[in-house]
Amino acid sequence: MSEHVFRPGGVQMDKDKLDFEHLVQPHLNTAFRTAFLLIHDYHLAQDAVQEALWEAYQSLYRFDVRKGTSFRAWFMKIVTHRALNLIRRKKSTTELNADFMGTGPSPLESILQQETEQQVWRAIQTMKPVHRSTVILYYYGDFSIAEIAKMLGVFEGTVKSRLHKARKLIGEKMKVEEAALGDVEMGVIAND
Repeated sequence: MSEHVFRPGGVQMDKDKLDFEHLVQPHLNTAFRTAFLLIHDYHLAQDAVQEALWEAYQSLYRFDVRKGTSFRAWFMKIVTHRALNLIRRKKSTTELNADFMGTGPSPLESILQQETEQQVWRAIQTMKPVHRSTVILYYYGDFSIAEIAKMLGVFEGTVKSRLHKARKLIGEKMKVEEAALGDVEMGVIAND
């Protein structure tokens, strides 16, 4: 039988639920950010995190520290899978809001940095979900290759291979965009 705890405001909660809340609370921002970066839709990212929270709560008994996985990695694996499932249902991605990108110290540097980040995001958005999720977890989720391998249920070599392929795709996409931009600039100069 569960112990009951009274929270401020007189709301009664099971001790298990309160413990779970304290366990997941530090990871909610990362969970939402990861889901959002994978899905590119605010509401679907919320849905993915909500589904992950429910699944984690229901299957918390399966989490075992002795298996060498942190709670953060275990929970983020669930979030990633829920987000990928929603991507499969959604099939298309939306443009990431440019306001989300960071700024540099000077206005010119800021504009150049923002353009580069937008080019990278456009390249990431065109990737298959397996490559996109690996890139986002590694570069934006700050997970190690070993943690990503466990989350996605693949070998570490597969994660490295996906990262290599993703970097190559980003480079190719940026070269194509730069070439197209160069053609437009040449057209403007020729028409002046």
